[in-house]
Amino acid sequence: MTSLSSKSIITTIGAILILHSAYSCLHYRSLAIVADIPDTSSPPLDVVIEVILAFGLCLLGQLMCGTFHEVKVSSNEGKRRVEIVAPAYRTRDFDLFTTKARALADAKRA
Repeated sequence: MTSLSSKSIITTIGAILILHSAYSCLHYRSLAIVADIPDTSSPPLDVVIEVILAFGLCLLGQLMCGTFHEVKVSSNEGKRRVEIVAPAYRTRDFDLFTTKARALADAKRA
């Protein structure tokens, strides 16, 4: 029999609480339909608190996993060390997209 670590127990409890809050929210909505409560767009407060608590438990359980490993941002091409960095002219902020609207406008002008 394998022994469970405290991190896996905490993560499992968090996951079970998330599943329970989903069931509780669905149960609330089905009861609200029967009782003709008009506004069921937001979940009840106890469900929101339960989800926040469950997320915190899952996060805590995963953060307790031990030491973090360093992420190296380079590729080893042969013996030369090359940094993996986007060139200054190819950043995501200045991407240009060609759409059908532009193609149709060019065709209309011609």
